[in-house]
Amino acid sequence: MNFNKFLSTIIFLLVIGLSNFTRAQEKERIVVNNDLSLILPNPNLEMEDLFNSIKEINSNVIFLRSFVINKKIILFAVSRYEDSKKTKLDTVFYKSTVNVKVSNLGDISKNYKLISYNKYTKANKLLYTKVSSPMEGQCCVMFYFMKNNYDNVMYEIKLSGVLSEMEGMLISAEKIALSVEL
Repeated sequence: MNFNKFLSTIIFLLVIGLSNFTRAQEKERIVVNNDLSLILPNPNLEMEDLFNSIKEINSNVIFLRSFVINKKIILFAVSRYEDSKKTKLDTVFYKSTVNVKVSNLGDISKNYKLISYNKYTKANKLLYTKVSSPMEGQCCVMFYFMKNNYDNVMYEIKLSGVLSEMEGMLISAEKIALSVEL
C-alpha cells in the first residue's frame, strides 16, 4: 500500500470516527434532577455564575445552559413549579401560563407580548408550548411538562434569545421537548 492511499484511509477513518463521536455526543442525555432528563444541542455551556444570580431572583430555576443557534447565543433554562395538590397540565397551562398577566418584570412588563400558544401531539407526545416577547426584540419559547400530565409538579423548559431567532428557537425547543423524560 502506498503512503498516499494509507494516509487517505487514515483520514477517512478519522472523519468517520469523529462524525460518529459527534452524533453520539449530540445524543448525550443530561439528568437535570431526579425526575427530569433531556438532550441538548452540543456544544452547550454551563453558566454557573449567571445560574446562581438567577436563582437568587427566581428559585424555580433549577438548570441553566447556553448554546448557539445561527451564531446567536440562546439561554436555556429548566424551571420547576410545585403546588400542594395534583392538577391536570391542561388546567395549569391555560390558567397559570397562557392567561396570566405578567407583572413580575416591573416597568418592562408593559412591553410583554404573548406571541402564541399551542397544545399538540408529535411523536406520540402531548406538547404544550408558549412563545412570548418579554421585552422589545427578545423572545422566549417555552414547553411545559408533568408526569402523566397530572401531578403537583410542573416543569418548564425555556429558550431565551433575540426575536429574530424565534423560528430556530422553536425548532430547537421542540427537539429538546421531544427528548424530555420524566
